[in-house]
Amino acid sequence: MRFNVLASGSSGNVTLINSGKTSVLVDCGLSARELAKRLEAVGSSVDELNAVVITHEHSDHIRGLKTLAKKSNIRIYISPIACASSILKDAQNLNLGEPLQPGQPFEVGDLTFYPVKTPHDSVDPLVFRIESHGVKMAIVTDLGYIPRSVAQELKGCDALVLEANHEIDMLKVSSYPWATKQRILSQVGHLSNKEMARFLQQDFDGKAQHLVLAHLSQQNNHPELARLAALEALEAKTPLFAMLNEQKVLLAKPDSPLGWIDL
Repeated sequence: MRFNVLASGSSGNVTLINSGKTSVLVDCGLSARELAKRLEAVGSSVDELNAVVITHEHSDHIRGLKTLAKKSNIRIYISPIACASSILKDAQNLNLGEPLQPGQPFEVGDLTFYPVKTPHDSVDPLVFRIESHGVKMAIVTDLGYIPRSVAQELKGCDALVLEANHEIDMLKVSSYPWATKQRILSQVGHLSNKEMARFLQQDFDGKAQHLVLAHLSQQNNHPELARLAALEALEAKTPLFAMLNEQKVLLAKPDSPLGWIDL
């Protein structure tokens, strides 16, 4: 299995996962045209995709989905409630897979997806653990905090794509409206560097050899602040682990693919 974060942030979120002949997108937050460009940049194409799996209905996760579905008839896996609340609600002849429900795994070719319920201000937010031939990864973004129920599902993963949305002090003094700040800071908002670091220090099992920090705010965070928070948390947990894996704490980008990570 290998994966590539094609886009990450409020402007759009897409992760491409390959295993054998199976190729799946998790989320489709780029326009269809931009998605095609980024797929081409990493040696892939829309024609090679087997499915799109959607975490939730916010626009930065489904922006290009309706156009993609219309042009390619690609199979879509999405929560029924999220589908009914999104731009897909009036779409005709969608090629829908089985309805997503927390705790009910489903297969797409060589990949098995495990949906996990999360705290976020959308109608039915999910994150996913993905497995293939004994290898595991998880994509964990868009949640206000990481409850034990989610942390348990992440144990044994070989790679984690983990949200580090904002630095709390930067958000507090930003130009965002107060109501928006309160939403982001709430338990159904987005992960701060502090909460990301708390998870790594207290609940992370240390198995993942690849940690990708994702969904960083361009206004309320700085990549090196997020990376430093992660490294300090890892060092506090197990100093040797942090020293060995400093080069494997990566930062997903909003405007270009991360690059392939092989598991």
